[in-house]
Amino acid sequence: MKITRWIAVSVVLGGTVFGLNSYKTSLQEAAAAQGANMPEPAATVNAIEVATIDYQKTVKVSGEVQAFKFLVLNNELAGKIISLNAASGSQVEKGQVLLELDHSDEDARLIAAKATLVLNKQTLHRYIELKKNREISEDLVDQANADVQIAKSNIAVLTTAINKKKLVAPFTAKVGIHTLEVGQYLDNNSQVLELVGVNDFTWVDFYLPQVYQELTLGSLVTLKPMNQDQSFEAEIIAVDPQLSRESRHLKYRAQIASSKLLLKPHTLISVTAPISAMTTLNSVPDLAIKRDPFGNYVFILEADKDGAYRAKQVKVELGERQANQVMVLEGLTTGQLIASKGSFKLFPGMKVYVADTPADTTAKL
Repeated sequence: MKITRWIAVSVVLGGTVFGLNSYKTSLQEAAAAQGANMPEPAATVNAIEVATIDYQKTVKVSGEVQAFKFLVLNNELAGKIISLNAASGSQVEKGQVLLELDHSDEDARLIAAKATLVLNKQTLHRYIELKKNREISEDLVDQANADVQIAKSNIAVLTTAINKKKLVAPFTAKVGIHTLEVGQYLDNNSQVLELVGVNDFTWVDFYLPQVYQELTLGSLVTLKPMNQDQSFEAEIIAVDPQLSRESRHLKYRAQIASSKLLLKPHTLISVTAPISAMTTLNSVPDLAIKRDPFGNYVFILEADKDGAYRAKQVKVELGERQANQVMVLEGLTTGQLIASKGSFKLFPGMKVYVADTPADTTAKL
């Protein structure tokens, strides 16, 4: 009886296992048949050909506008202001009398000095005539000649003093703001006026660290005022012969026509200077780059049948970024077709369709 039961149980279990295995096999065959009829996974992306761009590495620093000419006028002699022809902020021309101090005392003494000179010249002339007839000694003639020279010297001293009380513009300039008034008394060696020269050029001074190769005269830099969107090119016209002791930076001076960029002295301005030679590099849109902890990748699209492509993932070495383009140092060659917009959907070997033709999506650099 027991043997019969065991045989019956074994038969039932065997049948059950066989049935389950047959059911599983049928399900797998059905799934395989269904999968064979389903289309291969694919994605549609935009594509672009790898292009080249002329690239030069630059650095951005702050610069300062310098006055082409700047002068602080001081009066050498004391006196009261009797004339003022330099309004604050006005433009004055070279040779124009800006300020005149009272020189009436010198004027009076100058009249006397000129009269003395006339008298001494007359005396010298008479002595010379008398000397010809040997009626006077040569010593008297010499004394008369010395008196003439002394009189001329006194005139020169007084004329110089009068001129020193007239401050004249040494160049065309604009006058700084001041508080001078006619009738005001000025002590000697007082700071009187500030003059900022007017010129056809604007100068911009800036510094670069010593780690960068020295720029040569004639090199171009880009200037961008902080309150403007437009940029301007300026030419290096001077390089300081020594580094700054404090910062070990080298000073440069760039020049630009005032008709292009006219800024007031001491204005801060952004300066972009080249720090490497011009090179030609491949570039791709930033959207085309896939980034992960192991590196940066780009999907190359290789032609497949039926007008489709296959995605091939390649590792690339990236350089600097310029706008929405990224320089590629290694990993790509010019003209290769790569996925751009939508590349995040791809995986290696995936079937890809291109939304636009390569000719329509080539990067515009």
